[in-house]
Amino acid sequence: MTQETALGAALKTAVQTMSKKKQTDMIADHIYGKYDVFKKFKPLAVGIDQDLIAVMPQYDPALIARVLANHCRRPRYLKALAKGGKRFDLNNRFKGEVTPEEQQIAAQNPAVKESLERLAAKKAEAAEKVQAKEAMQLEQDIAAAADNGSEASE
Repeated sequence: MTQETALGAALKTAVQTMSKKKQTDMIADHIYGKYDVFKKFKPLAVGIDQDLIAVMPQYDPALIARVLANHCRRPRYLKALAKGGKRFDLNNRFKGEVTPEEQQIAAQNPAVKESLERLAAKKAEAAEKVQAKEAMQLEQDIAAAADNGSEASE
């Protein structure tokens, strides 16, 4: 047994003596600390669970899957899925796209639905303000043109 594998085996044994809660907390801390795709809640590549298991052999694959499932249920992640676009691997490289079906499923989550409705309402309100401002400017331009026309005829 090489020194590296002996060290890895010792680490795995030490980790497995911890409670499952402690291990899942360690896994979450590790992936949120190391991988931007998790920190920024980007849509994850299909099969990223296998990538995580490969880079964290000291942890039980079932616990890695639990942490990943918890991440993927968070409203912030579901909102990113609902927007669609590219999926990313652990190295933040493009690896696939979110399908329209996946977008639709994510958008059905109550928290995401509410968030998207609030966003749409804010956009509509902003558009109304722009329209009102443009209408007021147009009225001012018409009034100014009318004043200029009456001054010219005097």
